[in-house]
Amino acid sequence: MDITFTNDGLIGIAIIFGVVVFIFLIVREIRLMRTNNRKLELELEREKLSILKQDTSSQGPSMLRLGEDKLTSMRELEDINVSLESDIFVKQKLVEGRIKKLESMIKAEKLDRMLTKIKDEEKKIL
Repeated sequence: MDITFTNDGLIGIAIIFGVVVFIFLIVREIRLMRTNNRKLELELEREKLSILKQDTSSQGPSMLRLGEDKLTSMRELEDINVSLESDIFVKQKLVEGRIKKLESMIKAEKLDRMLTKIKDEEKKIL
């Protein structure tokens, strides 16, 4: 058995080989591009984590480090604020109730006047 290569056969093999190499290079570039994107995403996440660590480490003093006198003064202020808010709520409800009462009284008075006018008109007509 004798293997002979003709020019046409060699050109065909060269074209097929070139296409395979070209496809290989394209696939390799796509994989590298995806890998580079993932590396950039990971670096960005690392930077975010380092910024978050810096933020959490640079916070002010915690509530546990406050002295007892400061804590009691804060509690007193909170109690005063709660009592003031409840007083304001009660006063607001009282004002709303009185306004509603006045509106109802005015409405009743208007209706009484209208009834007397209607009765007077009815007497005039009859």
